[in-house]
Amino acid sequence: MSNTDKVFTLDTRGKRPSFFNAPETDAVMTALLETMSQLWATRNQVRTLEQLLIEKSVITREELERFDFNTSEKTKDNQAMLDFFSDAFRAMGASVQSIDSRQKDVDEAQGSNTKRVKT
Repeated sequence: MSNTDKVFTLDTRGKRPSFFNAPETDAVMTALLETMSQLWATRNQVRTLEQLLIEKSVITREELERFDFNTSEKTKDNQAMLDFFSDAFRAMGASVQSIDSRQKDVDEAQGSNTKRVKT
């Protein structure tokens, strides 16, 4: 057994395996790998649906490739994307967000016009 083999031990019994020095890096890598696997599954589902629609003559490949959303749909889709990313990155910005700014977000989410009283 070489020195390298003796130094490297991976004890995963009862706890999450660790591959990097910083636990935050492990957490980010876990999130990245989970996101990648979800993206792959979604791409596979889309490909399957496209192929089924084409094979059942619901749509042709040419129609699928030429299709484009109208301006209204593009606007809604863009807003949905912005909302999605805003939600996804909210946790990272929470620690640097001011209390007034956070209160404004809460008020908007609740549809409230209440203002925090400064003391």
